[in-house]
Amino acid sequence: MPVEQTLTRVAGDLVKDRVDLARRRLRGLVEAFPHRLDLRERLADTYRRTGDAAQAGRWAYLGGAARPEEVAAFEALYPHPDRRLEALRWPDGSEPGDPLGRRRLQHLRAHSAALADGSAVWVGPPRRDAVRTRTSPAEVASAAGCLLVAVVLLALVVVGAVVVVRALVG
Repeated sequence: MPVEQTLTRVAGDLVKDRVDLARRRLRGLVEAFPHRLDLRERLADTYRRTGDAAQAGRWAYLGGAARPEEVAAFEALYPHPDRRLEALRWPDGSEPGDPLGRRRLQHLRAHSAALADGSAVWVGPPRRDAVRTRTSPAEVASAAGCLLVAVVLLALVVVGAVVVVRALVG
């Protein structure tokens, strides 16, 4: 479907307060045209409508319309430069047209490269994928329930096997 036709549908979705559907359409467009800052800004606006400052900041980060509180929320959600670069989903080898976005992207790439070659040390919070979290009581209860079900099923299989063997032998 052409971009303009999809944007017309997005506008209709937003008029009917179908923000999730509009967001899905816009995410598809951003995936297909990641260099289009106007599409990213429209996607950011759908997150603003629902109060998600971190995601609004994520999608508006490389454009000039990102609000300071949104940028701060996005950077707090993705503190490590590598994770932030991944979250932006910006194509390698290209630069945004917005001067502020270009500076932000260059800074992130430089910081990421410095961390990779050892010329810089990460002093922020640990990367999100490196953080070990405590197991909640609900997770423990769920695991215990699964284990109990497995033990009961194993017992039923053993009893069934014994019954079959006795029937064949006896």
